Amino acid sequence: MIVAKATEFAANEQFKQWVKVLLITAVLFALMMAAKGAYASDGTEFEEAAAKFEGWIKGNLGKLAALVAVAVGSIVAAVRKDWSWFFGALVLAIGIGVIVGIINASFTATI
Repeated sequence: MIVAKATEFAANEQFKQWVKVLLITAVLFALMMAAKGAYASDGTEFEEAAAKFEGWIKGNLGKLAALVAVAVGSIVAAVRKDWSWFFGALVLAIGIGVIVGIINASFTATI
């Protein structure tokens, strides 16, 4: 008798937790739908920041960062005799330039 009551109580508590989770999820979803006017609509609000970031990476700041990364990687590789630091810095320096091109191509592609 006591075991049956304990099992029923545990099942009831679990049911209450699921109802609570589903209710919170529904409320959050309703709030997100109510705030749809705050969503980005035409995509121009981030254009200035994206252009500035691209200028930094392709400009002197990006070249300096790549040079510093390769220099630090070379020094650590020479001290530790572990060439993965050098190649990691080289891949990072080259990868940043390539990633910017990929991101630009994916955002400016026409469908």
